[in-house]
Amino acid sequence: MNNPTPLFRVLAIFALTALTACTSHPPGEREERQSAITAGKPYEQPADKRDIPPLPDHPTPDDLLRYALLTNADVERQYWQWRAAIEQIPIDGTQPTGLALTLSTTLNNGAFALDRTIVMAANDPMTDIAFPAKLSTAARRSLENARAAGLRFRKAQFELRRKVLTAYDDYALTAELIRLGEKNIQLLQITATTTESLNRSGLSAQQDVLKSHNELDLAGNDLGHLRSQLPIHRAALNALLNRPPDAVIAIPDSLPPNRPVANSDQEILDLAAKQNPELLSLSDEIRAKHEDIHLAKLQYYPDFDLAASTDLQGITQTLLGEFTIPIVRYEALRAAVAQAEANLRATEATRRQTSSDLTAQLIDDIATLRDADRQLDLLEQTILPRAAEIVTLSRTAYQTGSSSLLDFLDAQRSLIDLQRLTATLQIARDKRLAEIESIDARNLEAPNAQQALMRYPRLVSSIPPSYQKRRR
Repeated sequence: MNNPTPLFRVLAIFALTALTACTSHPPGEREERQSAITAGKPYEQPADKRDIPPLPDHPTPDDLLRYALLTNADVERQYWQWRAAIEQIPIDGTQPTGLALTLSTTLNNGAFALDRTIVMAANDPMTDIAFPAKLSTAARRSLENARAAGLRFRKAQFELRRKVLTAYDDYALTAELIRLGEKNIQLLQITATTTESLNRSGLSAQQDVLKSHNELDLAGNDLGHLRSQLPIHRAALNALLNRPPDAVIAIPDSLPPNRPVANSDQEILDLAAKQNPELLSLSDEIRAKHEDIHLAKLQYYPDFDLAASTDLQGITQTLLGEFTIPIVRYEALRAAVAQAEANLRATEATRRQTSSDLTAQLIDDIATLRDADRQLDLLEQTILPRAAEIVTLSRTAYQTGSSSLLDFLDAQRSLIDLQRLTATLQIARDKRLAEIESIDARNLEAPNAQQALMRYPRLVSSIPPSYQKRRR
């Protein structure tokens, strides 16, 4: 058998290499994939087979947040969308064609000969070999989209934190208002009994009796309404934790403590501009749109086909090359470039508007939080102590006979009303702070959750340094 010429061997090897070793892996793909794998440790097993630490009998907001981060289905959905986006990188970076092997022979009187039998290796005739730069550009675009998907997963975690804290706040506030309502009813019952006694002795009018009973009935109605809200708030919390709506969550004994805000207003705004996951994901999408434009322009470059054939005796070899020049597709290619540029402009506008909206929301949240702090300081430092002193003085006056029981009870009820106002303000402040922290991407970890989360350290880790380095 004759050996093929060295030139043919080189060209044949080149043709086969172009068909088989044709996946572009952009820098950063491996790190992104590893980050996703590490963050997805809690999701390795199916949901019904995972070993999730149970909630304690009296869970704190930290406990609920830890549990929700491991079980919430919306967060898990965002994670798998991230993984799917990563797998798009090798899909877009791989040659779309395949290797076609053809064997042909010529029969002579029912027989064939090696010198009339041809073996040909070529790319799939239905799909051209893409210009290599197209593959690398498409892979870079997919990497940026995958990074954006990873940040949307991060955003989902912060949004879940906000929802869990808000739902717990509603649950705790309702419980606190019920406790204050029960105290109020006790006072109203005493008031109604006292008014009836005064009426029998001629010291009170009948309308005072009716009024006291109306107030008692209305307070009882309000208390019943508050009690009816507890199952609703519990169901909302359980939904975030992916548990049955009637699963037991102990009623909080008190309101969650106020969390301090160490940052100034400007520092909060700066943090949001630097590390808000939504803005960062839009920045990644903008980079992907730039790659889209580059890829659209690369479509002007021709694709090609390669084929190499030889007879089985090695006498005759053939190398075939073919270029596909997109001359007749000029208008479509020009439109594709214009479309990619328009998509870029749209994404840039979306990011600008999102930044403006988030800034406005932050300013609203900060102003509300600062005003709540001011009111809470006034109530806790001045008004509540003063109201408590009024109750003490009214009790003393009643005991010495210089004041009526009704005056003393009115002072007690005024104190309860102020306590209601304080509780409502405190929860409103906590909700605004949770919203601020979800926007500026802070405190995803529950304050005391680090030890319990050692199994899944990256699930609540900060934005990877590779993201921050890439954005400088």
